[in-house]
Amino acid sequence: MVVYADLVFALNLCIDFLLLWLTSAIRRQPAPHWRLFSAAFLGACYAVIHLTHPLVLTYTFPGKMLFSVLMIWVAMGYRGPLAFLRNLGVFYLISFVTGGGMFALHYFFSGGVQASGGMLLNPSYGWGSPVSWGFVLLAFPLVWLYARISFGTIQERQKVNRHLTRVAIRINNRKLECVGLMDTGNQLRDPISRTPVMMVELEPLIPFLPDPVVKLAREKNWERFGEDLTREWMTRIRLVPFRGAASDAGLMLTLKPDRVEIFQDGIWYDAGKVLVGLDDRRLSSDGTFQAILHPSCMPAAG
Repeated sequence: MVVYADLVFALNLCIDFLLLWLTSAIRRQPAPHWRLFSAAFLGACYAVIHLTHPLVLTYTFPGKMLFSVLMIWVAMGYRGPLAFLRNLGVFYLISFVTGGGMFALHYFFSGGVQASGGMLLNPSYGWGSPVSWGFVLLAFPLVWLYARISFGTIQERQKVNRHLTRVAIRINNRKLECVGLMDTGNQLRDPISRTPVMMVELEPLIPFLPDPVVKLAREKNWERFGEDLTREWMTRIRLVPFRGAASDAGLMLTLKPDRVEIFQDGIWYDAGKVLVGLDDRRLSSDGTFQAILHPSCMPAAG
């Protein structure tokens, strides 16, 4: 089998550069391209040495660990032991994800599983095979792009999760617990009383509301406001004008709960005087949260 050292070097140079670049992006530690290229150059040299001069050290775990540590040090520098270990861990994680993805695609699309001696054999190709080279050149960019999008999505979700908290809404001695998103951009208040308004999905609140209120929140027929409502509910609900992100002004049906509590640092805090706006849409496309909180509801802001 013929192995082309120049192709091995070029392929490893590109792969290592992309892996280090993705590591830098995920860790939010921008690194100059020349540092990434230098570290990738070391990795490519290691791959060629590993093939042409199989030293004992290159086959051992300490040897491989040493080269990976050297690559991360050259690419991203040393900013303390904890930061360095995190950089190294993310680099390993990305390498395992992309490598595992390529192996999975290889065995998924490779053909002809054969039985021999009671075993299942799957034909594979070596480094010198043009089929394997072509597969790596095509599959790695796809797996790398998928890993980049996936890690980016995880980071975005972590940002959102830092602003999520449990919320308890009490109405007529009944309690609804849901997940709320603290939105600093939510400045909606009742123009008369200046009471802050938090928005809650209508669906989980339906068991707590009489049918006329549910119908009014869905149909938004304000001409029938107050019809078929008891005196108690007439004192609970009110209309609050608002303006959405798309500059579409309107009215929102809100109600006065008995109490709203916010869970933070293991303790339930009273959110104070607040109105609950009824929104018949889903506030989160994936159901992560069911309420959008006003900043004044949070204990730190109170």
